[in-house]
Amino acid sequence: MSMSLKSELAAALLDGTYLLDSAPVSTPINDLKTVLENRLSRYFEHTAPQDNTLYTCNTLEDVQLITAREALSVVSRIQHILGIDNGDLDQSEVPVIGTRDLSQIRTHLALTFRWGTQPLLARLVQLWPLKSSENLERSKFTDISNSSMDYHNLHYLVDQLFSLLFPDGLDSPLPQTYITTNILNRHVSDILSPAIALGWLPKQLTSPGVSPIHQFRPLTMRLLAILPSSQTIASLGYIISGEKAVPLHVYRACVTLLSKQLLRPDGVRGLCEAVFSEEDASGGDVPIEKLEHVARLLTTTPASMDSLEYYSLIIPKIISLLSNEMSLACKRAASFSLSRFLSSDNPSSSYKVASSLVYQLLHTPFLTNKSREETIPSDLRNLPRLSLSTALLTIIALISNTDPSPTFITNLLSPIVPELYSLLHYLEGNKSSDPVLKESLRAVLVTWGKIISSTIGDEILWSILCQNETDHWKVDLDGQIQKTEKSDKYVALTLLTPDALKDAEEQGEFEIDTNILGLYPDPFHFVQFLKNIDRSDISSDLFVKILEKYRDDRFKSGSEPIRILLYLQIIMQMQKQLSQGSTSHILQRSRDVLFFIKHILESAKGASTKLSIKKTVQLFSEQLDELEEYDSDDDMPDSERSGPEDELVEIALSLLLSILEADEDLSARTEVVLNDIFSLLEPLSKDGTSSIRPLAGEARMVMTARLAATSMPGRGHLRSCEEETAQEIYQKALKLLQDPILPVRAHGLLLLRQLVTPSKKEPKAIDHALIPSILSIFLQSIQDDDSYIFLNAIQGLAAMVDKFGSDVFKGLVYEYHHGLEGLGETALTQRDIDIRTRLGEALGIAIRRCGTALGLYVDIVVPPLFKVVRSPYLSTTLRTSSLSLLAECVKTFALAILPYFGDLFGAMIDLLQLESVPRNSSPVSNKGGAEQDLITMDSHPTSTHSKFPPLRRAAIHFISLLLREIHVQVQDSYNTHPFQLPFTSETIMRLKVTLNYIASTDEDNIARVMAREARDQIQELQNALLGL
Repeated sequence: MSMSLKSELAAALLDGTYLLDSAPVSTPINDLKTVLENRLSRYFEHTAPQDNTLYTCNTLEDVQLITAREALSVVSRIQHILGIDNGDLDQSEVPVIGTRDLSQIRTHLALTFRWGTQPLLARLVQLWPLKSSENLERSKFTDISNSSMDYHNLHYLVDQLFSLLFPDGLDSPLPQTYITTNILNRHVSDILSPAIALGWLPKQLTSPGVSPIHQFRPLTMRLLAILPSSQTIASLGYIISGEKAVPLHVYRACVTLLSKQLLRPDGVRGLCEAVFSEEDASGGDVPIEKLEHVARLLTTTPASMDSLEYYSLIIPKIISLLSNEMSLACKRAASFSLSRFLSSDNPSSSYKVASSLVYQLLHTPFLTNKSREETIPSDLRNLPRLSLSTALLTIIALISNTDPSPTFITNLLSPIVPELYSLLHYLEGNKSSDPVLKESLRAVLVTWGKIISSTIGDEILWSILCQNETDHWKVDLDGQIQKTEKSDKYVALTLLTPDALKDAEEQGEFEIDTNILGLYPDPFHFVQFLKNIDRSDISSDLFVKILEKYRDDRFKSGSEPIRILLYLQIIMQMQKQLSQGSTSHILQRSRDVLFFIKHILESAKGASTKLSIKKTVQLFSEQLDELEEYDSDDDMPDSERSGPEDELVEIALSLLLSILEADEDLSARTEVVLNDIFSLLEPLSKDGTSSIRPLAGEARMVMTARLAATSMPGRGHLRSCEEETAQEIYQKALKLLQDPILPVRAHGLLLLRQLVTPSKKEPKAIDHALIPSILSIFLQSIQDDDSYIFLNAIQGLAAMVDKFGSDVFKGLVYEYHHGLEGLGETALTQRDIDIRTRLGEALGIAIRRCGTALGLYVDIVVPPLFKVVRSPYLSTTLRTSSLSLLAECVKTFALAILPYFGDLFGAMIDLLQLESVPRNSSPVSNKGGAEQDLITMDSHPTSTHSKFPPLRRAAIHFISLLLREIHVQVQDSYNTHPFQLPFTSETIMRLKVTLNYIASTDEDNIARVMAREARDQIQELQNALLGL
């Protein structure tokens, strides 16, 4: 039998060679069809096929199909021989194949798919509807004459291919042969594509000879179940997104199968391995397109599943990708997908379900207690429970591998920030804690603090201050973090022996910032955290709240002395760390702090106030007795006993000095409350305690000097011996302009403006080579969002025109109008409009400064502006701006634009006739039509809608100015020589009719009034022409 197996294998391999090798011929053959026919002839001569009709073919495709079928037949024979159990045979008698034979088998399989299944499926696809984007590209006429034959041939080939994998039926094991390995590694998608196309063919797409093959469905599902999820997902994805046309029913079936693959235990990991295989191999960056693709697959609920059911299965798998052993690409994909759930301000119902599951998995380890577990919905209690360490590492990995979206960070961290801060406080106080974990947790909390909104940040940080330390932590020998009911730490003062005290002092445990009493939060640590997040708005709000809370509790009966001490320590630490030299300045809300200071000082004013304070102190005497026992200085004869109000007054005076030091411009002229504070300081500087008197005196001195300085008239700067040259000022300005601090940049811009401003006193000579760079700086500064910057730039540009003349003027006009030719209605953005209107302000200032010299520049200014006005495709805001600049030219020197009077006059009449809006017409509004939704030029500055009233108003105003100037010229020339009107009487009549129409019918009240006034000016002009 062994000889039979070997001989059968040798015969099969020999038959296969005839399909690949050509017989030697005397002359080369270049025709592929002839070559294949010769191979088939030799093949059939040796195999003696029973059905010779297959050899009757007319086209190359027929020859290739027969070759593919016979190649598959050879592979089937070899697979059958190799799949026979050889357990009873000797090792030397087992049939084996060599390396050359393996190459031959690979070629046979490739021919089967290349010339068999692929062309047959491509012809059948023409019968079925494709995806919508692909239907446009297919031919309108399809040849269906051979569709039945193609269907049967494809059925036969796919059936034989499945027989290679499952020779004994659906439940048979895979043959452990090289052929099986080759098919599973190279040709899974080549088998799945026709199997899905025929097995999932809808009934409505059946035709004579073409019907669904239901037996392919279980075989396909068995094949998908055997393969790793990464391979099945890659194969299904290749079918969907391949270069070949995909029938619609194949696409839908693949999507359904892909969803089922994701639900496998390793489905999500398999998806990432399939999508990011290249990035994992090369270590390169992950493209955003791939991240979006994976997120779209993972976040889309299958149509056959409920959102809760689907997300309960998929979200734990996504979270598992954030573990340390996963690749960076998988972590990025998981973080990107989870951020989709948590970053939406208005999430859908399915996203709400998903986000609740994410919170349940990640927050529960930090918030776990009996009362909170009872509030968990019953349908969420079956989720896997993460350990506290795993949840913490997952949160850190999630934030580290995604963009810091404010909404995402807020939703993820805000509910557990108090617990995370408590854990950070424990880790930083535990010398044996993991330094990497400690640094990562600190970075996470600092990130939260930097991007959280001021309101939410205030609320959460205030909750940390107001609650007692309820969370206790410990780290076991394995490094796992656990929650405990009781803390294992002790208060430092409870175990102090003389030797322990000496050791503690030597180790620096009793430094000034040491939390000896075990206050929570540790004042130094908490304020240091505020300094790290660098949020002056949050720090200043908290500072005011703590001051008010300290004041209220200090004079309130029943308050906890330890809480009062905590507030006092935090206030002192905030003054020490955040009052100066830090961007997280606590004195940002200086007005609120000043009113707090005033309230404290008023409590110490007058005998009646002192009496009320003494009564209040008595309420606290019992609480302070324990602390006063340790104050031995109070027993001295000359000692001063300080009441609780004195401590508050000291804090208030220290705050006042800090505010005055931080703001050099703060005085009674800018804050009126300082007048009241100044009057309250006098009794304290005289009758206060030894610690209060110097503070009150210093504050009065500073306020007096500040008030005197602001009251003195400005004095001119004294000239130095060596006055700065223009070049030195220019270099200094450039250096200041590069500073990141806004006021410093503004000062540099001010220096440049002063440099180019004409001066009557010893003007500095400026090198003309500096003019282009200065002009460029002003033009760039005009785009700044800060009003002080761009207003200075506007003034600087106007000064440059005044000093340097036509070249700068021409440059300004060019910057105003260039690039507007042929623009559509959406070409200009809001920022473009803002910049050009700012340039228009500079042009307006320059035009006014020209005076009668405007005639030198009129040909530079008027034509471009007139062109902008006449361009209906431009923004109405910009056209109105240009029209206002033309009106500015008329007001400045009307005779300069006399050559353009006729054209301008006619254009304005045309504009009014075309753009007038009668009162009975509906106003421009949104679809809702509500009054509050009316569209105006202010609400839509980029709109090209020319019916906005400001455009008509500007045109009427321009006409009025022209009429007024003509009237003046007529009167001035009446006694010398008659003034020749720049337009005909018909134009006057046309204008009069137009103005009458607008004054009677226009929907804009202002336009009607202006039209009436312009009409009266026409009458006055006519009277002047008649000498009346």
